[in-house]
Amino acid sequence: MDQSDGMNPKGQAIHLDGRTLEGGGQLVRIAVALSALTGRPVKIDHIRGNRSGKQGLKGSHLAAITYLACVSRSSVVGAELGSTSLSFYPQVVQMPRDRDHERGGAIESHINIALKTAGSVFLVFQALYPYMLHAGANSSVPERQITLSIVGGTNVSFSPSYDYVAQVLVPNFARVGLPRLSVQLIKRGWGTGPFSLGKVTLVADPLTLCEDGNRAGSSPRFPPIDLSRYQRGTISHVEITILAPDDPFPKSTGRGAHGNGRNQRPGGTQFRRHRPRAEGNNDDSPNVTRTIRQFVELEIFRSLRKGLRKLPSCIFTSRTSSSSAAVGHPHTESGSNDIPVNIHTTEVTHHYSHVYILIVAHTSTGFRVGHDALFGVNGGPGARRARHKQRNGPEEVEMVVKDLVERCVDGFLEELYDPRLRQGSTPVNREQHPPCVDRYLRDQLAVFEALGKSTSQPNDDGSRGNEDERYWSLHMQTARWVCEEMLSNRAHDMKHLY
Repeated sequence: MDQSDGMNPKGQAIHLDGRTLEGGGQLVRIAVALSALTGRPVKIDHIRGNRSGKQGLKGSHLAAITYLACVSRSSVVGAELGSTSLSFYPQVVQMPRDRDHERGGAIESHINIALKTAGSVFLVFQALYPYMLHAGANSSVPERQITLSIVGGTNVSFSPSYDYVAQVLVPNFARVGLPRLSVQLIKRGWGTGPFSLGKVTLVADPLTLCEDGNRAGSSPRFPPIDLSRYQRGTISHVEITILAPDDPFPKSTGRGAHGNGRNQRPGGTQFRRHRPRAEGNNDDSPNVTRTIRQFVELEIFRSLRKGLRKLPSCIFTSRTSSSSAAVGHPHTESGSNDIPVNIHTTEVTHHYSHVYILIVAHTSTGFRVGHDALFGVNGGPGARRARHKQRNGPEEVEMVVKDLVERCVDGFLEELYDPRLRQGSTPVNREQHPPCVDRYLRDQLAVFEALGKSTSQPNDDGSRGNEDERYWSLHMQTARWVCEEMLSNRAHDMKHLY
């Protein structure tokens, strides 16, 4: 059923091929979010057509699409699990000119969404957040906040983890000028190992209303964001988050097979601190029993120190300005380039597959650069390929954990300094700089850059940033493409939303 021309005065639906560029779920999330915002219908074919496994819509996509359709009074065709085609038709409600910005009405203050599987709660959030920011400004209640609670997976492959969102995404969103956002973990939900549903609550301030000089009244405006103007600066210090069991390695492996595990903790939620042994100690003695967590901590410090030594010192903040952060801290070690490396106290997990690592670099310009890895899966937030399938038993835990550490450290170091791109510089791009954020966050900010350009006054200084686009991932290129298709030459429509 084609409703695009009949029910929506915005005109024909925009057609998107879901196989374009990265060809995954991000394309769908951004397209539907912008459709709900602009009132422009969109048709997407070959959804997730570049995926080697199951294609079509997943549960997390459906949850976001269903909510956006409801709150924006839109009609949807093809919103079914596994569907490879989707049509989204926003309904434009005619209102007086001085209240055009209230087209869809105010969004509710408390939103509850529950996934039936451990699908990523933060991919649902990613689809809803632009609409939440804009629609939330319609309320006449001053200082109103929107609370979004989502049940699902908090540490899931190929998606941002709770830890990445709390430590990297939220601070960076604030740094570039987006409204205040906070996230609270209610319960972990793991995408690896035993089935586990978790829950998070996000609290967001909506956009502020700005006076519109072209007509009476005011309308919400996305802040003007241009990441190319931001420099990353130097790395001042590094923080590590490790989630792992306090159990010894399974007895079938060489590591931890001796003794009964003196550091083993009983069940229940517990928190602990651990400082890795000095590098000169005989940590590899067969008589030393270590827990999985201790093994991860030791390996990550060794690997990270070794990797930092190989990076050029110019990317780090000098010791004279950062040494005070390292002195006297019982759980801090100095990296080889004179920067502090600190490990977070984290809760204990209770299954050998619930191992997770996040490494975050704090920069001199106030940004955070992160990279993480989940047990049995290659990559960090938004990683795209599985290198190891889930193991059938605990006998290969040590090998997988070692690989996990190696991949996480290598990915993090590449975020700090990619020699392939640095050495490949030409006179044209030599003056350009890497993005101020990591590659996974860069694509999540693309939609807000596009919305800011569509709803805010352009900068009049005429200057342009020098971000090196060679650092852009395929996801970033996809996000930019979808925004261009949905918003290109449509600034007038965006300025008269709601």
